[in-house]
Amino acid sequence: MGILRLVLALSVIAAHVGPFFGLSFFGNGVMAVETFYLISGFYMALVLTTRYQTHQRDFYFNRFLRLFPVYWMLLAFFLVVSSVYWLVAGHPLGALVAWAASDSIPSRLWAGASNLVILGSDWAELVGNPQVSHVNQLIAIQPAWSIAIEILFYIFAPFVLRLRLGTQAGLFVAAVIIRCAIWFGFGGHWSAWLYYFAPATWVFFMGGIFAYHLLTRLEPLPQFAKWAGPIGWILTAVTVGAVLFYSAAGLLRFQDWRYYAFIGLALPFIFTASKRNRVDGSLAAWSYPVYLAHAVILTLYAPLRHFVPGEFKAYAVLILTFALSAIVIHFDRKLQHRFKVGVRPPSQASNYRPTA
Repeated sequence: MGILRLVLALSVIAAHVGPFFGLSFFGNGVMAVETFYLISGFYMALVLTTRYQTHQRDFYFNRFLRLFPVYWMLLAFFLVVSSVYWLVAGHPLGALVAWAASDSIPSRLWAGASNLVILGSDWAELVGNPQVSHVNQLIAIQPAWSIAIEILFYIFAPFVLRLRLGTQAGLFVAAVIIRCAIWFGFGGHWSAWLYYFAPATWVFFMGGIFAYHLLTRLEPLPQFAKWAGPIGWILTAVTVGAVLFYSAAGLLRFQDWRYYAFIGLALPFIFTASKRNRVDGSLAAWSYPVYLAHAVILTLYAPLRHFVPGEFKAYAVLILTFALSAIVIHFDRKLQHRFKVGVRPPSQASNYRPTA
């Protein structure tokens, strides 16, 4: 599902820097992140019931290796570039601006820990000190909040997959109830709590888990083995088209439940079609670094405004994002090769990283 995940990462970039190639993508980045949660739920259900069924420690260690080296490399890059610019130009860039202005010790401790271990950056988006500096402004790589939510899901996922199907359905319903309570609690309007509050996002993770359960029901069918590949590529094209032309077509509402239901039903076919495709697997490796790297480039972009016309900002950010991602991927692959754990899985699921 590398093609789909990379397009979703690009849609987040478009949400932050504006449209490129005449396309503004969809959902203001929100729907892309929530689609990543669906995909994550699907993949974690897959690997935890196959490769890691009896190797829970390896699961946690491999999740750590997939997430933190890339994140720490990008964090180090930001800190070095921003600090050097501070020494040369006399003022910092990105989150270091907020750090220089903030005198709140609790905020500094909170943000410092979150910058290092990612966890807590989701709550930084919800809780802050408006009199001095919002805690989230002290977070160096802003999209890390969604990775924090993913990590919380990873922690509990092995235990969730051991539950009976009915109990898993109960968790899905509970997440729906939480979202409804938040929605009506805020007067029937969208709230940041629907987006940044981890329990409210579990409706998507659990939806992905049930998409995997659907795959296990479909795989024994001879018709599925025959038609899953072609249907999967068609559904991939339809989904990518929905992402690219969401704004222009006007067919879907913001956070349209029909879209998420479609993705959940399509995932078994999309996965089956793409799981042994080398090109798709290669693209999958880019989605996580691109998702984080674009935020780093944006925080360091200010000096480039003197050299790059405003109408080319989106393209400049895109090019620099892929350049930085290529460097990170190069070193990350060496690290992954050195510390690889466990048996080789039968699919690209082992290469899954969140991008949300």
